[in-house]
Amino acid sequence: MKTYLIPLGLLAATAALAQHEHHAPPAVSAAAPAATQAARPTARLWTIQPLLLPGRAARGERASALLRPQGIAAQTVTVFAAEGPAERLQVEYPLAPEGARIAPATPKVGNYHWVVAREESAEAVRVASTAWYFGNPGDSPKELLKLPKHELEIVPDPLPREHGSYRESEKWRFLVRFNGQPLAGQPVTLETEFGSRSTVLTDAAGIATVLFPRDFKPAEKKAGGGEHEGHSPRRAAFVLSTTTEANGRRYLTAFNYTYGQDGDRNRSLGWGAAFGLIGMLAATPLLRRRKPTASGEHRDA
Repeated sequence: MKTYLIPLGLLAATAALAQHEHHAPPAVSAAAPAATQAARPTARLWTIQPLLLPGRAARGERASALLRPQGIAAQTVTVFAAEGPAERLQVEYPLAPEGARIAPATPKVGNYHWVVAREESAEAVRVASTAWYFGNPGDSPKELLKLPKHELEIVPDPLPREHGSYRESEKWRFLVRFNGQPLAGQPVTLETEFGSRSTVLTDAAGIATVLFPRDFKPAEKKAGGGEHEGHSPRRAAFVLSTTTEANGRRYLTAFNYTYGQDGDRNRSLGWGAAFGLIGMLAATPLLRRRKPTASGEHRDA
């Protein structure tokens, strides 16, 4: 009887560990203050699409954020707010060499703000857009997202909730519109910083349903055996882009943000180990039941 108690104890411990790994709350939410939002700075060029990326913000800075355009020759960055004084609902910030330092509509207003950088010529209009979350409470961005802000747009439908995020293997909806009207049959391309690429068409209502790829690489190990990311949720950058032409002008728009690792990965690994132990336990009685004798015959153990 003691032979089975030890493996069964190991099995219970493994299953409990799997449950703990899956349900342990993340150290940083997807909608954390500005320093953890949007795509993290990277020297590697993984897309040619225009992006709005975070610059290096001072530690503990919550009242503002630094954004830097990439792949677009914009002169300013425009921030749209869901609430606040009328003169603060749409504010342009100049671009310095390190980027544009943006702020919420008022120091006490938070939640999502919509951010746009625009490059325009007689032949083309190029737009980079992202959402930025400030930590204080604020109005829902639902009505803000309904308002057209430039000609060709990709708009989340909806944005993730405060403690949610885009994740691997999940499907999310994005509205594509031109001059405020939905575009049907419009190709929308998804690119991630890990090299994944896919294209979907919008439906009759202008909605593109995007499946985020399961493309996170295993975390690198430290010399002591731990992971470089520690216990913080892992994030990677993505961009959605689309183009159209009208009246002899080419329009390109891009929306970039981050997505997270599939939360079921740890649970799957833990339960995989548990089922492996179950198989070992099932085989143990069969191996112990019969032993070979000196003559080569078998007898019961």
